[in-house]
Amino acid sequence: MFIGTQEMLVSQDQVVLALARIRQEWELAAQGESLIQVEASVGLLLADLVTALGFPPVERVQVLGQRLVDDLQDVLLLA
Repeated sequence: MFIGTQEMLVSQDQVVLALARIRQEWELAAQGESLIQVEASVGLLLADLVTALGFPPVERVQVLGQRLVDDLQDVLLLA
């Protein structure tokens, strides 16, 4: 069950810019390889989305789940 989230107004322009920024970051990481051919972490992609859209911590946990949030913290500490 989801905890009630606060209303967050995000314009279509903001979403388009956020998604374009994520694509550009993944293109850089792919080093010229087609994004169709790149194997990537779904967890990292979801984390990129909630970050780019500016989700507050409570909503990040709702979207990602506590396990993925914990896993991401472990990965980010190693980076």
